[in-house]
Amino acid sequence: MKLSDSSIRYWFQFLSLVVFLSCSPSPQKVDRTVVDDLGHRIRIKREVKKIVSLVPTNSEMVCLLDCTRLVGGTRYDQFPEELALRIREKQVAIVGGAFFDANLEKIVQLEPDLILANGPSQQRFVLPLKRMGYPVVSLWPQDFDGLKRDFLLLGEILDQEAKAKRILAEIERGFADIKQRVSRQKRKKVYFQTWPDPLITIGKASFPHWLLTAAGGINVFGDMPFDSGQINMEWIIQRDPEVLIFIARQRESVRKLFTRPEWKSIRGVQRSHICFLDEADIRRSIQFLEGLAKIHACLSGTKQTGQGEPNGRLK
Repeated sequence: MKLSDSSIRYWFQFLSLVVFLSCSPSPQKVDRTVVDDLGHRIRIKREVKKIVSLVPTNSEMVCLLDCTRLVGGTRYDQFPEELALRIREKQVAIVGGAFFDANLEKIVQLEPDLILANGPSQQRFVLPLKRMGYPVVSLWPQDFDGLKRDFLLLGEILDQEAKAKRILAEIERGFADIKQRVSRQKRKKVYFQTWPDPLITIGKASFPHWLLTAAGGINVFGDMPFDSGQINMEWIIQRDPEVLIFIARQRESVRKLFTRPEWKSIRGVQRSHICFLDEADIRRSIQFLEGLAKIHACLSGTKQTGQGEPNGRLK
């Protein structure tokens, strides 16, 4: 059968289109939109290769999933060990501290695909970065559910969802073990001091408050609606805590505080149920189990080893 000229042209155009489509590069991955802990909707690249973190615990989560993508962090980044090693080898640039002194010029030079900040306290600082078009995701978890949500979000962003789920499953098992031990013990009233002068304690909006509650304690200032706040000696005496917890570096100042007669009316002081924790033990970390175990050991009177000497008399 002889084809007409119009049929020949049709088949030629059809075959040309097939060849063009088969030889054309695959379409670029489209951007995605995520929602952070402050409710902000942020558009980010589908393939995130370079991340700058302005908070140590965010650096930690990235490095547990794929440390090679973290190009900028803080001077306080210590965990995991792979991150500390990469900082020593200058594979991760230090862009500042954990809050307000980050170097904007250095951040811009790193050309990040994503910047990770914390909660409300950093929003004024990251505003110039947002105005320059950099996607900034704020992670501000208040408890384990928040940590899980943020870790899974990073797993999705880094295409490491399976790894994130494996790590979380292991943490869940450890958490379940501590919860079981907590359920068998009587809860104790606790005063948790984060600063000695003026007296600063934790409120219910803080991560240490969640840790303390999960470990079996009752925060005597748990009705404080803030992350932390200043209180006075009279309020501590009125609430009469059974256990007192301090940050380890306060040891000398606490010794001086206890020379004041008013402290001797508090049950926890009378019974010498006084514990010291390192600051790393109460950080807003996906690896919170060690700190949680130390707080539980403090409340139950079990001896735990470590720099902070979580349970014991002042010497």
